[in-house]
Amino acid sequence: MDPKEIGQVVRAAREAKNLSQAQLGRLIGVKQQSLDAIERGETQRSKFLPEIVKELDISPQSVGLPSEAPQPPGMAAVGSPYAARDFPIYTAAEGGPGEIIRSTDPVDWWPRPVEVQHVKGTYGMYVVGTSMVPAFEPGHVAVVNPNLPHIGEKTYIFYSEDNDGQARATIKRLRRATHDTWHVTQHNPPRGQKSDFELPRKLWAVAHRIVGRQEPN
Repeated sequence: MDPKEIGQVVRAAREAKNLSQAQLGRLIGVKQQSLDAIERGETQRSKFLPEIVKELDISPQSVGLPSEAPQPPGMAAVGSPYAARDFPIYTAAEGGPGEIIRSTDPVDWWPRPVEVQHVKGTYGMYVVGTSMVPAFEPGHVAVVNPNLPHIGEKTYIFYSEDNDGQARATIKRLRRATHDTWHVTQHNPPRGQKSDFELPRKLWAVAHRIVGRQEPN
């Protein structure tokens, strides 16, 4: 498919959702310059097209990607009332500026999202607060895979255990990691905070990668 045709489809879909290139870039972790190159038809085949397709709700075929593979016989579709509800959902409450307290036990069980099919240890968590808008709005469910490595330009839930055993957490985008520090960023800093800051790994020892988001059922 001609790259210029792909670019036109992406631009039209983005504008239909009233998103700027910068806003779409923040949602999927792509630089604005890269999106501009795609929309101008200057990129032959971008590795970011699958994420763009998902975020803009356009068909894969419209940008030259193969359609999703059909489900094998006997496998229930994700979201089907007959699918196994084995995906735990946790709730959260605000625990301070840009921080949350995760519930100890799941509050619901959903059919497993496609991003984490057949992956052990995954879970969802309701998002509260506005520090990561527009990537994550309050009420979205973050789909979490705790088994993935820590790499830059991906969003994670960072955990720090309080003295009373509560799971204190914060959702931020990881810029880079060093031996003793998480270098993170947030889109809408709470009052008195910066967009870019650091989390000491001694206090925030655990980071679980967010691989998708779901609207609440």
